[in-house]
Amino acid sequence: MKEKYESIHHRIRLMAALHSYDYKKCTHAMLENQVNYTPDEIRRITRTIKENRSYVLIGDEDYPIKLYDLEWPPLVLYYEGNLELVNRPSIGIVGARNCSGYGRKITMDLASSLAKIGLTVISGGARGIDAAAHRATLGENGKTVCVLGCGLDISYPSENAELFSLIKKEGLAISQYPNGFGPKKWTFPLRNRIIAALSDEIIVTEAAEKSGSLHTAAYGEELNRPVHSIPHEIYSGNGSGTNLLIEMGARILYKKENLLSDLLTRKPDVLLHRIRDLKLLELNPSMDDLEKIFCLGLVKDLYWKEKLERDLKNIYNLERYKSDNGDKS
Repeated sequence: MKEKYESIHHRIRLMAALHSYDYKKCTHAMLENQVNYTPDEIRRITRTIKENRSYVLIGDEDYPIKLYDLEWPPLVLYYEGNLELVNRPSIGIVGARNCSGYGRKITMDLASSLAKIGLTVISGGARGIDAAAHRATLGENGKTVCVLGCGLDISYPSENAELFSLIKKEGLAISQYPNGFGPKKWTFPLRNRIIAALSDEIIVTEAAEKSGSLHTAAYGEELNRPVHSIPHEIYSGNGSGTNLLIEMGARILYKKENLLSDLLTRKPDVLLHRIRDLKLLELNPSMDDLEKIFCLGLVKDLYWKEKLERDLKNIYNLERYKSDNGDKS
């Protein structure tokens, strides 16, 4: 699919992607190399380009590669922030808007721990669990991606306006909708599938049985993304959805250290992202220092330490080689 879109000329992709809000019409125009647009369509497309300076088209080199896993990937994404974050190892955290104190506490603890080891935390910017995940990540100077169901210039919900501004500055906010496009009931399921596609794995910390978070989990299952779910007491209405996910086969998440150990076994390179983000390379920290910085003292599997030690040794050897040979690149 990636090659198919890359073969289409950039202007054709641009005009087709912006000429209608109807996905099928846009896709047809693109694949059929449609070049004839009415004057009104051309004016609207030109205005959209002027009002949305930062965007990426399907087929562009920096289009998020994970989105090609979708059957119908978005043809255009508008963004503010560091677009490179979509290519990092990531984990989606989603849940209830009207969350309990228990759900909020678990979300913030997990997001904080995941940010500390270098994973990019992805969520949807909604009140409740989403906002808690974003805030906890930023609180650790971690990286977070917020996928919105409206234009980037609209703060929805308004109570998260300050949070959205911080995400755009320190992380990444993206949307498939242009500036001025308000939230609709149907935009959020489409947002949820983007969250699922961009996430390597998904955690649902708290959700009722009819929660949109279960849609995100379902999209994740379709895309072969591992789904983790937090167990709740049987009388908890807010947790009935997460319990249902466990009954349907989601991985039960009852111990944070087990999750961290599992993630670091499969994605040990995330620690290098964290080291670079915190500018620790020039300090040449010891492995014991890094273990304290990453808060991994309770993680029993030490594969991450062996792998990181080898990687750092290779990096320092390369830097030494460049220095000895006068390479300043």
